[in-house]
Amino acid sequence: FLITRADVSDETAYQMTKLMFDHLDQLAAAHAAARAIDPAKALDGMPVPLHPGAERYYKEKGLLK
Repeated sequence: FLITRADVSDETAYQMTKLMFDHLDQLAAAHAAARAIDPAKALDGMPVPLHPGAERYYKEKGLLK
């Protein structure tokens, strides 16, 4: 999970989420644990509310209604 403060702008949270998922191959090359990241399962067991910026990304990708 990526955790941020509520005062982080929606655009920053959106871009952080988008860039992470758009570059999973690079993350996996840097650390093997990143191979387990699956956008389709990213919201499973979410322990905290989504930041509105991250929520926008998940909705755009059809992973959240």
